[in-house]
Amino acid sequence: MAKWIRNKYDEILSYESLMRAHKLSCKGKKLRREVILFSLNEEEIKYLYEKLKSGTYVHGKYSAFKVYEPKERFIEKAPYIDRIVHRWIVDNFLAPYYVPSFIKTTYACIKDRRNAQCNIRFAIRNEKNEKSI
Repeated sequence: MAKWIRNKYDEILSYESLMRAHKLSCKGKKLRREVILFSLNEEEIKYLYEKLKSGTYVHGKYSAFKVYEPKERFIEKAPYIDRIVHRWIVDNFLAPYYVPSFIKTTYACIKDRRNAQCNIRFAIRNEKNEKSI
């Protein structure tokens, strides 16, 4: 893997990669109003593609709300179209270059590194430590 992410934007930007990001972004959120409206209008993804291709894409404003369970918190969320762009950037630019540089015992939010693997590794280490005592 190359050490630099240069001139990859135009190679990776495609309608299909944005659709993949949309499918991943809407997991668990398919019944939300903004996701339904976005999914019904296929022109939205074409509009996003054209904006990204021409370099005129501008991130939208965050909406703010409060959540009271389990405690009061102030939440700000990006518009759904921006969350698709976030997912596309992470999956196509950041993850391929950063994840391989993480140590092998990093399990949080990394594809194909599951909690069960972490537990097994911990149990093996714990067993070795108990034997050495």
